[in-house]
Amino acid sequence: MRPILLVVASLALLVATPAFSDDVTGADQLLCTSVRATECFADGSCLPGNPEEWGSPRFVEVDFKEKMLRTTKASGEDRSTPMKSIEREGDRIFIQGVQNSRAFSIVIDQDSGSTSAAVVLEGHLLALFGYCTPIEPND
Repeated sequence: MRPILLVVASLALLVATPAFSDDVTGADQLLCTSVRATECFADGSCLPGNPEEWGSPRFVEVDFKEKMLRTTKASGEDRSTPMKSIEREGDRIFIQGVQNSRAFSIVIDQDSGSTSAAVVLEGHLLALFGYCTPIEPND
């Protein structure tokens, strides 16, 4: 589960606080980080923890034009995950995909940058919570 989880895991959050909020409306690229995670199993047990406990990179780039999630160059890792579906509805962005027999869903609040994500495979779920901010294009 870790390879895809590592990319998607950096994308998440449950409730944004003003200190971390950032309007991402209309951005073509985002930089996201996860701050909390909970791993749950089919038997109903769940374990809260730090996203890094599951090998999550500290930051992930979201590229809406290329429909890709990527680790940052500074991470020294070279991982990417394609986004199969991107929908903007109201003040939210909905992203979904499938890779390596795992499904993922991400919801980003455009007004605040707060993000919630889930990575799912049979009998196992990882819920992630974090923040996103726009990446400014280099001129």
